[in-house]
Amino acid sequence: MHISCDKKVLIDNINIVLKCVSSKTTSPILECILLKADRKGFRLIANDLEQSIETSNIEGTNVYTLGEVALNAKTFFDFVRSMPDGLIDIECDDKFITTIKNKRIIKISGLDGREFPLPKEIENGETFSINGGTLKNMIRKTLFSIAVMDYRPVLTGELFEFDGHRLNIVAIDGHRIAYRTQLLDEERSKKIIVPGKALNEFIRLVDEEETAQLYFNEKFIQLKFKTSTLTSRLIEGEFIDYKNMFTNDFKTFVSVNRDMFLNSLECCMLLIAREIKKVEVILEIKDGVMKISAENSIGNINDEIPINFDGEELRIGFSPKYLIDVCRAIDEENINMYFISGLSPCIIKSSVGNDDFKYLVLPVKI
Repeated sequence: MHISCDKKVLIDNINIVLKCVSSKTTSPILECILLKADRKGFRLIANDLEQSIETSNIEGTNVYTLGEVALNAKTFFDFVRSMPDGLIDIECDDKFITTIKNKRIIKISGLDGREFPLPKEIENGETFSINGGTLKNMIRKTLFSIAVMDYRPVLTGELFEFDGHRLNIVAIDGHRIAYRTQLLDEERSKKIIVPGKALNEFIRLVDEEETAQLYFNEKFIQLKFKTSTLTSRLIEGEFIDYKNMFTNDFKTFVSVNRDMFLNSLECCMLLIAREIKKVEVILEIKDGVMKISAENSIGNINDEIPINFDGEELRIGFSPKYLIDVCRAIDEENINMYFISGLSPCIIKSSVGNDDFKYLVLPVKI
């Protein structure tokens, strides 16, 4: 293989695939980036066996000789980054010794690129197109509710539920539920669970102005962008039946200014962040006022904000971070909160009749 490419372009494309290089593996080939030059052009590929990223044909690359080589990702990236700016020449011999040069010459021992695991092909699958910005917004405003680690793997991803003319995206971590929905032109019925790692990569790679192309079957999902293609294994299993958790029964209703509520919660968080053990924020709702308080060994905070209130008075405790995450995910001036009791979940919805989102947060025992 023999190619030449501008250093900045090469660095940009290495950064695209770098997140899919395996950091914990006993297989040296999985610590590599595959450099591949064929009749389609020059591309980079990384694969950790759960997820892979392949760049599109890297524009401006001169391909002199076809071939492929796998180079240790960290070594390759560090050496390319250390090169002077300008055109970089990369040439690999039949023993996979790779020479990287412009004004400086560096040689790296590589591995046979034919042994590198290529991304899975999506066979017998379905296709789906959606505006990249729309899907990115839905993911970004629900992804905080996935479980980072859980004995139930399905909770470490998001449910993509194609339900008639709607796409519902749902995340649950055992303490809260985030739900977003979007009306679609086409009708279909399908449920898949997409890993959180893949969704983080989607947010990073997608151009909000482009149309995101999704291909999926029972085991894999592939997302195609202008600059790259992301392929990920889906999470197998049954997602939690979330719909019945959003009850319409409530005894206390509150409409509160989002910014005022968020500011008060963030102030409480400053105090709580300095305490090792978990400390809750307490909401007391009565007489058109919400009292917000937190206390630990360092001190205490007490605040009051006006609310529109209907129903029974209430005293309830929450982890403030869970409420903060929800407030940050909502763009409206006010939010509506629905309560049954001090031990039951709080459901948060739009204050202007927008059915595109709803959130549920479990309280903590005071």
